[in-house]
Amino acid sequence: MESTLTILKKLTDGYMEQERQLEHKYPWAEIIYNWTLFVAAVGLVISLFCWGVDIHITRRAEEQTAAFTAAYEAEQKAAAEAKAMELAAQQKSEAAIMEREATEIAKAFYGIRNFVDKYHYTADDLKTYARCVFNRVDAGVNSLEAVIGQKDQFLGYAETNPVLQEFYDVAIKAVEEWHSETVKPCDSSYRFAELTERGIYLVNEFGADGYVQRWHA
Repeated sequence: MESTLTILKKLTDGYMEQERQLEHKYPWAEIIYNWTLFVAAVGLVISLFCWGVDIHITRRAEEQTAAFTAAYEAEQKAAAEAKAMELAAQQKSEAAIMEREATEIAKAFYGIRNFVDKYHYTADDLKTYARCVFNRVDAGVNSLEAVIGQKDQFLGYAETNPVLQEFYDVAIKAVEEWHSETVKPCDSSYRFAELTERGIYLVNEFGADGYVQRWHA
């Protein structure tokens, strides 16, 4: 009996002989095979290269998108902060203006303090008196300070009048309401104040029988 090695050797020799015969019969087969391997290898390299380029482009695009997004968000944040600062400055400026105006109104209230004490005028009465100033300003006469400072127009007013807290509290509320108004409570023609024992009223003009119309806050 032939040994296993002998059988394997015969099989190997037979396979190699068959290969030689095929090479002799089809000499171009090996060339095609080798070129097929070469093309496959080149294709693999190209695929790997394209894959790497695609990854690079994708990452680059993501980085650029992230950078653009970050820059846009930073720009929007800066714009929002600038707007907030501008609004805060505007509000601070408006608050300062209203505080100054309220101070002048409070000085005007101090000028009629004897009537306030005598007739027990309420906050609405004082607001009515302040409305006399507001109406003159709304009518385009002048600024609030200039209106109050007009000679012999507001009884007892003086720039040196003290600012009492009780008068200032009413004055600042009246000024804030005036600045926030969208609809005026009365026509700006009511520019004259009438101090009576029944309260403070605004009147629009003199008539044959006295003031023709009255208004109270």
